[in-house]
Amino acid sequence: MATMKRRHPDGIALEAVHIIKNSNGSLGDAATSSESIDHLFITMCFYARLGFVQPPSCLKCAHHKSTKKGNERNANSGTSCNNLVPWRRDANKPLHPDGLGDNLVFVTCETAKSLIRGDAYPSIQWDNKNRRILHEM
Repeated sequence: MATMKRRHPDGIALEAVHIIKNSNGSLGDAATSSESIDHLFITMCFYARLGFVQPPSCLKCAHHKSTKKGNERNANSGTSCNNLVPWRRDANKPLHPDGLGDNLVFVTCETAKSLIRGDAYPSIQWDNKNRRILHEM
């Protein structure tokens, strides 16, 4: 039996408690799951070491783009990536695993790419000057 990958909507920030699984595998009160937070912290530090304030894409897309040659890099593959990317609400706060909990949201890879380009959605926008996510509720 084939399983379908869960599709997350583009253009919104998802709260960490709805994404990260806790030790018993259920969603919800899981934002403190040390394994999950450690993995997210490593992902965010990878991009920070490269000089990015926020991750511009998921690691899978970054690897895929880095292994292409010349014109292939600029060609659009025609598929949108639905992987979730961890973003900080306020990128001015120091990057530390103990401080990610309430400062962490998730966006889809396509949303992250769009926000980095300066695009805005009705519910989320990246303020590059103040290094914060803006919500229009």
